[in-house]
Amino acid sequence: MSREEIVAAIKKFAQELGRCPKRREVLKELQISHRQLRKLFGTYSRAVQASGMESRRTPTTMEALFLDWAGVVRKLMKLPSIFEYEGESAYSSKPLISRFKGWRAVAPTMLAYIEREGLEEEWRDVAEAIRAERRVTPTVRPTNGPPGTGKILTDRPTFGPPLTESGMLCGPENENGVLFLFGMRAWQLGFAVKKIQQAFLDIIALRKIDEQTWQEVRIEAEQESRNFLRHGHPLNGCDLIVCWIHNWPECPIEVLELSTVEW
Repeated sequence: MSREEIVAAIKKFAQELGRCPKRREVLKELQISHRQLRKLFGTYSRAVQASGMESRRTPTTMEALFLDWAGVVRKLMKLPSIFEYEGESAYSSKPLISRFKGWRAVAPTMLAYIEREGLEEEWRDVAEAIRAERRVTPTVRPTNGPPGTGKILTDRPTFGPPLTESGMLCGPENENGVLFLFGMRAWQLGFAVKKIQQAFLDIIALRKIDEQTWQEVRIEAEQESRNFLRHGHPLNGCDLIVCWIHNWPECPIEVLELSTVEW
């Protein structure tokens, strides 16, 4: 289907429902894949906007995320990569990455969910696939469930998720942490920092294009990509947003999400 055909179909479907349809409903109704939709519009939100509507986002439940992810594991008979998951799933990878603070934490958290909810018998093949690839033994039991369900202890500070074999022990919880982490790994990511400044923009760097070519880029660091909007930064002049969590799917600027980088 073309962009125009999809826009017309979404409008018609919305009239029939009396509301803005959800992405999963549109994919099923139009018999198109998430990959096709992403290729034509980038995000579902942009497809909705092109149809003259605004999508109403509701948080996806842990149960829904698990059933979808586990279904993909069962279909592929292995743990999916981000690209494999998005090719087979009704969702994008963003809800999982945002909730679990990185793609590598998805499988262990899903195993914890299986064990905590007593789903071992029904989803034994998925649990065994996780243990086999992530080398998680069956005796490991979660104490407080998946991330986000634990009780905060008020007598001690909090930290970001641990990173292994790194000069920075924990994931960043603020913009300064993002700046430090990016600077520490800039060369491996194909950047050479020229200048860090207090005013907008945070970083002036050279970016590797090929073995003989580098180009200057202007970078803004944020803990979350949506903070770029919250801070009122102008879109003009920024080439790249470096963040820990990318939660601005409609962002018109290129985004480098450090939480998805293999450390």
